[in-house]
Amino acid sequence: MAKKITVKSYSHVAIAHLEQVVKVNQKVMTRLSSRIVDDVKKGRSLLVFGSGHSSLFPLELYHRAGGASFIIPLVADYLMPQAGPPVVRTLERTPGVANILLNRVEPKYGEMIWIVSQSGINGAVVDFALEAKRKGLFAVAFTSLVHSKAVKSRHPSGKKLFEVCDEVVDLGGRVGDAAVPLSKDLKAGPLSTLGCAMLGHSIIVAALAELEDQGVRCVYTSVNTPDGEFRNHEIEERAKRRDPLLR
Repeated sequence: MAKKITVKSYSHVAIAHLEQVVKVNQKVMTRLSSRIVDDVKKGRSLLVFGSGHSSLFPLELYHRAGGASFIIPLVADYLMPQAGPPVVRTLERTPGVANILLNRVEPKYGEMIWIVSQSGINGAVVDFALEAKRKGLFAVAFTSLVHSKAVKSRHPSGKKLFEVCDEVVDLGGRVGDAAVPLSKDLKAGPLSTLGCAMLGHSIIVAALAELEDQGVRCVYTSVNTPDGEFRNHEIEERAKRRDPLLR
């Protein structure tokens, strides 16, 4: 008889998964955190891109209490879930449809960009990574290697996201993302969004600690506290030189 699924079943799987991906990615996370510190001190930003449900990652990191002022999200309404699954599904598989987002932020040569895709196989995300590389950006894939290696690329080059980026943060998980078995052939409970949030914040928090210790003010505080908005105003004035969403 199959094990009964309860409200604790997902958390049991997810918590173990998060502990594992932090362990597996510790070395690359340390390298990325150090690079962020160096980049910010040089006046560079951290660009973050995702489409579909992966667009939740740049939104999660952007302009929030405890977050970093140097992050610029690259998202588009036509690539987010509310555009409708048939629309997003088609566009995600179309090379070139997201590349224009890079031009909007006028990236600086050598800046780092995080590109998230659980499967890493769709035409739009692979093409986006290739375009980022052509512009001289340091591209980091947040992707599930176990999934990506098990399926075929949809990009004309035959390449997958992890194959065209400079660094890879492995989201691990399962082929298909869902992790809690409901029956022999069916699983529920995706892990990629939780994994991205955990890994992304882990890297950024380490960088923020070092930057603030060196006198570089870049941590947003809650505007719903008495002093938070005052501190943020000063930081925003610097950030909006690069971030078009603050203008």
